[in-house]
Amino acid sequence: MVRDPPPAALRHAFPLRSLLLAALLVPVLAFAAVAWRDHARVQDDAKRAVDRIVAIAQEHALKVIETNALILDRIEDGVRGLSWDEIAARDREVHEALRALDSRIEQINVLHLIRPDGRLAAISIAYPAPSVDLTERAYFQRHLAGERGLVFGDPVVGRTSGQVNFTMSRARAAPDGRFDGVVLGSVMPEYFQRHWATLADGADAHFGLMRADGALLARMPPPPSLETRVPQDDPLMRAIAAGAERGVVEANPALDGTRRLVGFRRVGSQPLYVFYALSLDAVHAEWLHHAAVNGALTLLAVLALAGAALVAARRWTAEQRALAELARSATELRAEIARREAAEEELRAAQRLEAVGRLTGGVAHDFNNLLTAILGSLQLLERHLERGGAAASGQPDARARHLVAIARDAVERGSRLTASLLAFSRRQALRVEPLDVNALVGGMAPLLRRALGEAVELRLELGPGLPHCMGDAAQLEVALLNLVINARDALPPEGGLVTLRTFRADPAARPGEGQVGITVSDTGSGMSPEARARAFEPFFTTKPVGKGTGLGLSQVYGVVRQLGGEVTIDSAPGQGTTVLIRLPEADPAVVAAAAAPAGAARPAGMAGEGQPAAGIIPPAGRRSVLVVEDDLAVREMAAETLREAGWQVSEAPDGRVALAMLAAGERFDLLFTDVVMPGGISGQELAETARRLCPGLAVLLASGYVGEAQPREDGSGGGAPFPLLGKPYDRAALIAAANAALREASCSDAAPEASAALTTPSVAAARIDATA
Repeated sequence: MVRDPPPAALRHAFPLRSLLLAALLVPVLAFAAVAWRDHARVQDDAKRAVDRIVAIAQEHALKVIETNALILDRIEDGVRGLSWDEIAARDREVHEALRALDSRIEQINVLHLIRPDGRLAAISIAYPAPSVDLTERAYFQRHLAGERGLVFGDPVVGRTSGQVNFTMSRARAAPDGRFDGVVLGSVMPEYFQRHWATLADGADAHFGLMRADGALLARMPPPPSLETRVPQDDPLMRAIAAGAERGVVEANPALDGTRRLVGFRRVGSQPLYVFYALSLDAVHAEWLHHAAVNGALTLLAVLALAGAALVAARRWTAEQRALAELARSATELRAEIARREAAEEELRAAQRLEAVGRLTGGVAHDFNNLLTAILGSLQLLERHLERGGAAASGQPDARARHLVAIARDAVERGSRLTASLLAFSRRQALRVEPLDVNALVGGMAPLLRRALGEAVELRLELGPGLPHCMGDAAQLEVALLNLVINARDALPPEGGLVTLRTFRADPAARPGEGQVGITVSDTGSGMSPEARARAFEPFFTTKPVGKGTGLGLSQVYGVVRQLGGEVTIDSAPGQGTTVLIRLPEADPAVVAAAAAPAGAARPAGMAGEGQPAAGIIPPAGRRSVLVVEDDLAVREMAAETLREAGWQVSEAPDGRVALAMLAAGERFDLLFTDVVMPGGISGQELAETARRLCPGLAVLLASGYVGEAQPREDGSGGGAPFPLLGKPYDRAALIAAANAALREASCSDAAPEASAALTTPSVAAARIDATA
């Protein structure tokens, strides 16, 4: 049996129920007020969004119409003053002009030139123009009736092009003002549809371009037929008929029975309107979504108990803070691990490249010794064949000379290969000086464009006011040329874009303490992460066999690092490649000193250009030279070459033997020594000691890589650098360098304040004609 509650309980329950009812009614009433205001807000937001989007569409349509009008003006200007007979006589020229204009304007499909009798005189897509009579077209009849402004025709399927388009035409007037034909362009609705697709805010959005009479020239989605028109009783047409040039109405321009918010705007002063229609269902759906969220929150607020909500909120807040702190710690830990792994990988790559660089430097040194011996022997053999052939029959053996020439070419190719290896290993001598990178790039532009070819566009973006950087102009030019050629090879056959940009890498740095940046970017195929990681390794290449040695980027890497700079690659498959070079800025004082007039002073003892310096030089046949070289084949070749040139030659296998000969009182005019030799005495140390023993002794150094002849890091053995002959060298280079070193020493005796460092080019860089 159910008992009735006691009266006291009923009395206490009534206020509780009233409070409960109030707790329910107040949130519900508040929810209703918020929902009503939210409904109005969503409507206003939708109208503003529609008006904003239709404004963008109207601006685009206006630019298209104005551009097309300019094209029609260009056509009319091109035939202005010409009779139709003259135009017919120049129909090929007129067609090419129309075709050139048509190809540059994407939205125009076909350009026409129509005679006063309605016959087609010229068309951009066909030559000769087909025989077509256009007198029945509405636009022609309007121009014939006296319309002189722009006329927009109905969408039609072109007789010649076969594509859907609407026409935009202007009458051509004779000098006396009478009608003299029509200039017409066919505009593609698809061009507008592509632009509208980027603005569409949902699948149910509609765009349109229509005339003031309701004819749809273009619509997205396309209308069911070309004759579709917006009815005159539609609110959109009523607003236009009332003179409104812009606004937002509820209408149905899609003609599908769905009411929409339609924003419209007039296109300039033309009888054209652009509209954008957004379904009211979408607006209502957004409002219902907001209402559902607000209702759910209200329901939760009514049902939740204050104490439980407070406890739950505090607990939840504490848990979220703990989770956020844990997530932040985990994120920082992962980021630190990733940074450390990246740094370790970069370190391993740098160590690998450094090890390969040391290896290539040593290999190049030994290889240059071999090339020197081979080249010298070939030249001696060639001279022997000339003398032997002349003595026997008056003519040297042509086949033997041809084979010797082939071998010399092979030596030269090997020399170029070792030069690239030395550049990577940072063992080459650089002429470091302040450089104006903008001037260097500007001077190279014609060469770079020839290297890229006609299909590739070269764009220069030179930073204004760029400070000088420290670099070697010749090596930097070679590096940029290598990068541009690599960019060209990465582009497709139809061409692309290569951009060379200069800038100050760190604008906030003080003058002389920053870096100058150079980037070479292309729009080519890009590089995979694996290829990018190995890009600077020598002999690594992704090009087909025979298309590259894989030394281009490694040479760039070596030169930039030797200059104290940095080089990095940013690339991804299909995203192109950007190579960034950063070189140290030049100190302003150094730049100012380098800019001093070059002719302010000339070293004493130096005559005018092309004239030998004053001094006493022993005559040919009495010049003596001490050849110091640990490689027997190279030493014998050099000694034999100098003997043939009239020198008296003595030989020594290392520095100790050479010093013993000098200490014993033997006197020589020239000391010709290799730089790296066994026995604990280098060629430079030998030259410095020999100069102290014989102050007037001329010195010429030779090296498999010129980096060996740089001053030692401890600063000992200082003094002016000696002339250096790079290996491999040929007969002419050796004789020329020896004579130049002898002249320099004689000049120094005549005027001690004069000094000049001579570096003679190797056979791979230049050939010097000289005789013994």
